[in-house]
Amino acid sequence: MADNGNGISRANANPSKSFFIAMLTRDIDLIDCILDLLDNSVDGIGEAARRSGVQLDPDHPFEGNTVEINYDRDSFRIADASGGIPIKVAEDYAFRFGRPDDAPELKDGTIGLYGIGMKRAIFKMGNVVEMQSSTGAESFSLNLNVDDWRKDPQVQEDQDGHEFVEWAFPLNHVIRTGTAVPAGTSIKITELYEGISRQFHNPAFTERLRRIIARDYAFILSRGLVVNVNGEKIAPIMPVMRVSDDFAPFRHVETHDDVKIEITVGLADPPPDDTSATARNPDSGVYGWYVVCNDRVVVSADKSSDTGWGVKPVPAWHPQYIGFMGVVRFDSYEPKKLPWKTTKRDVESSNTFYQRALPIMMRATKKLTDYTNRRRADAKRLKKIEKAAKQVPISRVTANEQMRLPMTTTNDVVMIEYVREAADVAAAAEALGLVGSSPSEVGIQTFEYFFRREVSR
Repeated sequence: MADNGNGISRANANPSKSFFIAMLTRDIDLIDCILDLLDNSVDGIGEAARRSGVQLDPDHPFEGNTVEINYDRDSFRIADASGGIPIKVAEDYAFRFGRPDDAPELKDGTIGLYGIGMKRAIFKMGNVVEMQSSTGAESFSLNLNVDDWRKDPQVQEDQDGHEFVEWAFPLNHVIRTGTAVPAGTSIKITELYEGISRQFHNPAFTERLRRIIARDYAFILSRGLVVNVNGEKIAPIMPVMRVSDDFAPFRHVETHDDVKIEITVGLADPPPDDTSATARNPDSGVYGWYVVCNDRVVVSADKSSDTGWGVKPVPAWHPQYIGFMGVVRFDSYEPKKLPWKTTKRDVESSNTFYQRALPIMMRATKKLTDYTNRRRADAKRLKKIEKAAKQVPISRVTANEQMRLPMTTTNDVVMIEYVREAADVAAAAEALGLVGSSPSEVGIQTFEYFFRREVSR
C-alpha cells in the first residue's frame, strides 16, 4: 500500500513462499530431515508426561514407546504413540517457522529447539502431507498440498486497509474434547520429489539411515525407545572403553549455570600395528570425539580442530591414535544453552559451555596420545594387556579423575620409515612367509632378519 501524497509511505516486505521454502530445505540432508521428525517424537514423550503429571523413570524414560519409520519410492511415513500435539499448540506454535517471541520458554530438556524441523522435513520430501495428531483427549488432522499453499500468498487486509501476511495451514477434523483417535502423531508424505524417491529406493540409503540412528540415538535407544525402520528394529551402537586393573578411563563431571558437562576419555581398542598412510583400518571411522547434547549425538568420531586435534599441545589426528574414544556430554533443561547448530549435526564451538569443556578434553586427549607414543617400545606386551581389558559401555564407566594406563618401558626407541616399490615389498613378504601381512610388519621382520645375522652384541 502506498500514499499518493508527500507523506509517509509503506514498502512491501512480504516474504516469498517459494524463496522461503527453497532456502529452508536447500542445505539440509534428507537423513537430517528424518532425524528432525524423530526428535519431535522423542520430545512428545516427555511433553505428554509433563501434561499428565507422570514422573518418568530417570534411567528409562522412553520405555514402552516406539517410533515407526516406513518409506518406499512412493511415500514416507513416521508414526508414534506418544503424547500428540495439543490443539492450542498446533494453532499457535507448532507450525510456525521458527519459535515466535511469545512462545513458552523451553526449559524441559527437549531436543527440538528452533521450531523449523517438522516444516523443513515435509517441504524437503514431497508435495502432499497428511498428518493426524491426538493427545488422547483432543485431536486434529492436517491435509496440505504444498504447491497449492506455495502459490497462495495469503495476504489479507486489516480494518484500516493495511495488508498483512498470515501464512496458515488448515486444521481439519478438530475435536477439542472426547476424541476417539488414539494418542500419538503420524505424518505421511506422498507425491515425493524425484530425488527423494530415488534415495528411498536405494538400499544403501536405508543402511546409512539405520547406522546413523543406531549411533546418534544410542543414548536415547539405550534408555528404552524403540525405533523401527522399514520393520527392522535399530540396536544402539554405544561408545565403549577398555576397563581393567591396568585401564581406567578419565571421567570429569561438573555443572555450571544449570548445564551438566560430562567428559569421558579412554581406549576403546588397541592401537593398530600398522600406522602407515597406506594401512587399511576399516573401523577407523568409529574413533575420535563424540559430542552429545541432551542425549542426542551431534558430532561423531570427530578428528578435527573443533575437538582439539592439531591444536597445541595436542597432535593432529594420525592412524596411530586409532582406538581413541572421547565423549563429551552436555545436558540441560534449557536446550538453547547447549552447543549445537540448527541441524543438530555439528557443534557450536564458540559456545560458552563448550569452551569450558575443551581444555579438559584436550588434556585428556594428550595423555592418551602420549601413551601411544610410549607403547611402541613394548607394543607386543601392552597389546595383550589392552585386549584383555573388558569393553564397557560409556554409560557404565564409573567416575575417575585420573586416567589409568599400563606402565611402559623407558627404553629409548626410534621410528624407522622408508618407502619401497609395492611389488618388492610383496616379494619380501613372500620370502619371509608373511603373505597378507601389513607393510609395517614386513619392515619389522626384514630389520630383525638383518639384525640377527649381521649385528653382534
